[in-house]
Order: sequence, then C-alpha cells, then structure tokens
Amino acid sequence: MRNNNNFEGLILAAGNSSRFKFADRTSKKYFLKFRNSNILGYIITGMIKTGIRKIKIVTSNIVNNTKYKKKVLKSINRRWIELSNLEIDIIENKFPERENGYSLFLGLNKISSKYTILSMADHIFSQNVFSIMIDNYEEDDILLATDPMYDEGYYDKEDATKVFGKKFFIINMGKSLKKYNRLDMGVFILKTKIIKNICNNVESNFNKFGVTNVVLSARDSELKVDYYDFPSTVWLDIDNYKKYYQLKRLFNKSSNIHPFGLISNEYVTYYHKKRIYEDNFKSK
Repeated sequence: MRNNNNFEGLILAAGNSSRFKFADRTSKKYFLKFRNSNILGYIITGMIKTGIRKIKIVTSNIVNNTKYKKKVLKSINRRWIELSNLEIDIIENKFPERENGYSLFLGLNKISSKYTILSMADHIFSQNVFSIMIDNYEEDDILLATDPMYDEGYYDKEDATKVFGKKFFIINMGKSLKKYNRLDMGVFILKTKIIKNICNNVESNFNKFGVTNVVLSARDSELKVDYYDFPSTVWLDIDNYKKYYQLKRLFNKSSNIHPFGLISNEYVTYYHKKRIYEDNFKSK
C-alpha cells in the first residue's frame, strides 16, 4: 500500500438538496441522521480510516464557516480519531448553479498533494472504496469506481451517470448514454496537478460543467482515464427521501453490512457527549 500522505480527500457537497424540500435552504441532506452519525460523517470517517489526514469539503450557502466546521467535526468518532492531526478545510462555492465541475475546480485549486481522492457527499458504500481504490491504483490520471451491474443493485439507472468502458479504459460516460456497461459510483482518484490543469481549461470555456465534462476532457487529451469495478459492493446515491429511507433500512444496526465496512466498535458517534477538540478549528 502506497504512502497515503501523498493523498488529500476532496468531498463535493455544494448541491442545494432541492429534492428534499427543506424549509431552510442552508439545510443539507448529508447531515441527515444515519446510524449514530450522519451521511457526511461516515464518508469522512472512511477517508480517515484509509490514512488520509487532509480533507477539503466544497459546500454552498454557508452562514457561518466556524459553526459549519464544528458540525462536521461533531460528525466524526472522536474515540479513535485524534482530531489535532486532522486537517479539514471548508471551501465555499458561491455559484453552485455552475454545477459540480465548478466545485471540483475550486477544490483542486486548494490541494497541493500529488493525488486527490474525490467523493460525492451523498454516496454510501458497504466497503471502504477509498482504501480499495488506493491499494489498486496504478498511476492513472483518473481512476473511477464503477459498478459493472452483474447483480441487481439499489442504484437508479435513469438518474445514474452511465459509463461505457473496455479493458479498464473509459470510452464514454454521461447520464443520457444509450450504450453503457457500467455505472459511475462517484469516487475517483485524480493526479492533482494534471487534472487541475484540465479542470482550469474546462472552467475557462464553460459556465456550467460537471465532473463528467472534466473526465471526458481528460480522455480527449489522451490521458490515462480508467475505471475500477466493484461488482459486489452495495452502494446508494441518496438524492431523495426514498433513497434515504432505503439507506436506513439496508444499513440498520442489525444488518450484516456496514457503511464503509466499519464494524460496530468503530461506528461514528454523532451524539457523543465529550467536547470536540476545540483546538482543531481555533488553530486554523
């Protein structure tokens, strides 16, 4: 396993959660309660368990950056994570209507590590896909986690981003793709400097663009744009209440599958009564 100090985590969380119809526009679906924490808490914990100590979160509609960061830190299991060695930075996307490619642009321009592990803020997995991706990474410019659809899953094909790939290479991808043999699972490894340049070029030419546009631009630049299959991983993209309730049923406390493979004594503790490490955000 390579030195994970070369990796930084980037979580795209700037969506407006419109399908949840929250009364308060600052409410976020990834803060919905899940097990003993919330959705975002488990994603961050999965990254930390992989050995990543620097994580950046791109979000929108922040009323108070310090309060938001406290809420994020409160989502993490403080019984076994030393927060003083963890760097979490919040980046505000003031133009979320420019779509998640613009959030990627903002995030990559704040990352200095050689590699970036990218995740959406609303995807939960039954395995630690971050760890598996890093263990199987072979210097691709982009490596995307994909579901080859061997088994009937809990994904929504209509809403999912489709991928057509062959011999590990991504030939095409998009939501409206007619010919496809995989689904985008929303986790990537990126060579930071190279993909930052691709992203900056796309941003200079398009007002609205998605992560998919950046991937396709990298492909068109003849970079190494590959996929890695997860045929037996249960995963959900929580984009509405139906998926949220399904998530809670699948990963209930008596289930034999666990978010990011976290066993019972590693569950994140959202309602833990100990003080969070104030120094972590006071020193930033």
